[in-house]
Amino acid sequence: MNSSRVLLLSALASALLAWSLPALGQWAWRDAAGRMVYSDQPPPKSVPGKDIVRQPAAPGPRSIDLPDATASTAKAAPQPSPARAPSSSDREIAAKLQQLKLAEAQKRAADDEAQQARLAENCERLRGYQRALEGGFRVARINASGQQEVLDDATRAAERERTRNEIEQQCR
Repeated sequence: MNSSRVLLLSALASALLAWSLPALGQWAWRDAAGRMVYSDQPPPKSVPGKDIVRQPAAPGPRSIDLPDATASTAKAAPQPSPARAPSSSDREIAAKLQQLKLAEAQKRAADDEAQQARLAENCERLRGYQRALEGGFRVARINASGQQEVLDDATRAAERERTRNEIEQQCR
């Protein structure tokens, strides 16, 4: 019984969706007498843009009046229609784009902050190693074969120089 109810509800929902889809492509305008006209086709050219109440989100191409080839070239170019106020869908898209840009900027700032924190931590580690090398402490490291080796004076001097160079390059 439960699965048949779910099947019936999903069939009803898909029928309602299919029934409402043609409404997405509807045009609405006022004719010369002031009556509302609804159609799935764009209004005739005689209807001014201010009388068009609703148009589909992606309107089909409207034909553009081109001047005749025999017409004088001195004729002034037709003025473009005045820009319409942005629709609610345009405002929603603009708001979402603004939110995406803000989120991207925040992510970039967080990434930069994390990078700066890693750099500061690495610099502190290098400075500590440099203090150990310069402090006269006995320093040992593990070699490639996994054995501990104590740094002699020549190796210690080379390590001090290498560490100093790294600090100069990375810790500005």
